[in-house]
Amino acid sequence: MELHFPLIHYLIVCAVGLVMGVFGAILGSTLFVLVPLLNFLGLPLHTAIGTAKLSVIGREIGPILLFSRSGALRPRLVIPFTVAAVLCAHLGALWATSMDEFLLGKVVGFSMLAISLVTLWKQETGLAEITVALTWKQDFLNIACGILIGLYTGLFGAGTNILIIFVLVYLGGNSFLQAVATSKLPNLIICIASLPAFIMKGFVNWELGIPLTLATALGSQIGARVALRGGSRFIRLLFLVLVISVAFAYLVY
Repeated sequence: MELHFPLIHYLIVCAVGLVMGVFGAILGSTLFVLVPLLNFLGLPLHTAIGTAKLSVIGREIGPILLFSRSGALRPRLVIPFTVAAVLCAHLGALWATSMDEFLLGKVVGFSMLAISLVTLWKQETGLAEITVALTWKQDFLNIACGILIGLYTGLFGAGTNILIIFVLVYLGGNSFLQAVATSKLPNLIICIASLPAFIMKGFVNWELGIPLTLATALGSQIGARVALRGGSRFIRLLFLVLVISVAFAYLVY
């Protein structure tokens, strides 16, 4: 088979994909790194986004199976807002086409800043599970959160997992470990729902996307086991570092 990229490109994609799989199995948000990388390697921006989204499938399937066996995954909590998020993601995408790019970046930055402040303020939240009754009121709250997450996913996409984890911890009463495990399901469904649009328009580069997805899937197996061993306190620390870094990047640059 003829290769259309230098060998070093495939090696870089596999190496970075492996590392992102480890990190992504814990906190997701790998598109923050993969989209600029693929763009730098020569893919147009839309193709870089579509190709990076393909890797999300590899990033999430393995951890879902591992977290399910551990009992940390709680699908009943996440189904209402997953449905709402998928339905609203398209509206967010339409909105994004008419929104100023600079303003969009600032919205993301201030959102991440607010999340980091809440996480710093509520230091013990998410370290142990708080039982939340699964009533119609909780379902309604989850649907409202799903609408916001769906709009954000359509607008920007990268960092959706941060918002899902935040909602599951501070509104759903989950520990950080449970939130990470449960977030995998909506992430996978939202990605599968949005990927066909990129494929139909030719915005997925399979030559780089397939090795990237396989490497990410391998790394995610390692990352899921690290999350289970490290527990909620370790995940909270990584979550805080990630959110502050993203907020700084969007508000300063």
